[in-house]
Amino acid sequence: MSSYLSIFLLLLILLRCIFWLFAPPNPDEAYYWLWGQHLDFSYYDHPPLQSWLQGWITAWFGKSLFTLRSLNLFSNGLFFYTYYRILRYLYGDLARRYIWWMIFAVLCSPLYSVMLSLAWHDHLAISLSLVGAYLCIRFLDEYLANGKGTNWRLYGSAIALSLAHITKYNSLFMTLGLLTAIATHSQLRRLFLDIRIWLCVGIGAIAFLPVFYWNYSNNFLSFRFYANRSIDSGTLVMRLLEPLGFIGISLLMLSPFVAWLVWQGFRNADRENSTGILSVRQSVLLYKRITVWTFVIPSGILMAISLVSTALYYWNIHAYLLLFPLLPLALADFLHPLASSPRGRGGENLKVFYGMGVFGLIFTSLFVWNSCMFPISAVFGKDGDQDGRMIYGWQEVAAEVIKISNTLPEIPLLITSDYRSAAELAYEMQNPNVTAISKRVSQFTIWNLENAAKQNGKNAIVISDQWYPLTDDAIAHFDRFTPISNVQIRRFGLYLKTYEIAIGKNYKP
Repeated sequence: MSSYLSIFLLLLILLRCIFWLFAPPNPDEAYYWLWGQHLDFSYYDHPPLQSWLQGWITAWFGKSLFTLRSLNLFSNGLFFYTYYRILRYLYGDLARRYIWWMIFAVLCSPLYSVMLSLAWHDHLAISLSLVGAYLCIRFLDEYLANGKGTNWRLYGSAIALSLAHITKYNSLFMTLGLLTAIATHSQLRRLFLDIRIWLCVGIGAIAFLPVFYWNYSNNFLSFRFYANRSIDSGTLVMRLLEPLGFIGISLLMLSPFVAWLVWQGFRNADRENSTGILSVRQSVLLYKRITVWTFVIPSGILMAISLVSTALYYWNIHAYLLLFPLLPLALADFLHPLASSPRGRGGENLKVFYGMGVFGLIFTSLFVWNSCMFPISAVFGKDGDQDGRMIYGWQEVAAEVIKISNTLPEIPLLITSDYRSAAELAYEMQNPNVTAISKRVSQFTIWNLENAAKQNGKNAIVISDQWYPLTDDAIAHFDRFTPISNVQIRRFGLYLKTYEIAIGKNYKP
């Protein structure tokens, strides 16, 4: 491993550890943590597995930043170990050399750097999807060789993919890509006549039952949420520009340097293997075929969605998973032990690799600074990056809420003007009963309906901010509404935002 790689990799890992141990919860991290304190069959925004595990971890080990993100430690280990197994499959013993370059490339991609760091659903979903894809590829390779394939790999793939499905809905993209690869292969499509494939379908259906039951019990709210967000209005020009925006932002967040290298590696998989680094040529061709479909299916679906609505770049996170192990083929001249120096295209790609490292380190440094110190946008004014500003100040807000609560004759309801602030306050105060009144439908909307009888007639402390101020409709839930105090949030002398605290009398859900 070169000194350049060693230094940059250590810096990226150090930054990751700083984030995990010191960054206050991102609003959505707190939101998903709160789901785990209200265990249910599923939830409005996403399926339940991440929050089930989060709730169990918190119940056993209590509240801390480490426990909040401890599941990330497990999923990252699983994620990179699976990549090592894929590299062993493709390159044999050279995997021990290549895995560090692979880890480096993944950490230099803003998309994966962020999603593997945050305690959102994505880190677990992509780890399980990668495991499922790897086991499926190994099974299919064996099936082509002997007409049978190992059962445990097939069923293990089904279990991993099924768990991914109940972690985040877009995990289905990986399964669709794998099924399309099978269906378009003249020999593999015979598997659809194999009872084992249908047993795998049964495993997936059983795993998905809690999500389906929750949706059935709640008028299919979650399914309707995703169906409705795929239909949007806008001018023809806006609709035509949306796919270009999706492509551009996706390329930027994957990293243009990473995209170039995986493309070069993909192309080199077709060329004569003059250096002999590929362990089994037929396996690489199968791997490449599956990689194509697991990229084309999600990317094509999201491009189609972008024509009628907004497709977010991180929905396509599964599309690139199987591309990363082809990256060593772009650097074969440099990485192969028999190569004395970079030659030809390999030397050019090595320069791109160095650029990837600089790009990744700059992005990760800014991400950790924004998450641990203060949003960079605060230097330039009072507006911008409202999500980033909401990370900070909850100790001060919680202290003021406790102070006001102690002056009241009974324990009040705690209500905020948005799901983000409600989740942040709930996490800070370790109070799972904080709620939100907002026009935006969220999991709080469902909880409010369930708790309406218990909340009726209570007094409340109400917290709002300039980003999501209380509307007249929200204030109308109370017989009397009295502003009490403002809490200004500053970091290192920089103003971030102000929270407004009021008392509402006789809450009417």
